[in-house]
Amino acid sequence: MAHPAAPSQFEDHLVWAFLHTFLEFGLIHSAVDGPEGQWFVQIGASGRIHHLTDTEDARGFVLDILETVHDVRGGGL
Repeated sequence: MAHPAAPSQFEDHLVWAFLHTFLEFGLIHSAVDGPEGQWFVQIGASGRIHHLTDTEDARGFVLDILETVHDVRGGGL
């Protein structure tokens, strides 16, 4: 489960791109595109699996990660 499977629905492509980038930079451990716009994401190898029930939920998850990165970097670029 190292890389997310490419999503089958167009609206999920941006979410997939962010999750794939987060994987590449080690911000999350794994991500899988599930049925009907669902996502399963694990932040750490021994952490719980987050079940994102739809595209809107997944967008919120992505924004939370981006906000955390922004805060850790002190609000800079």
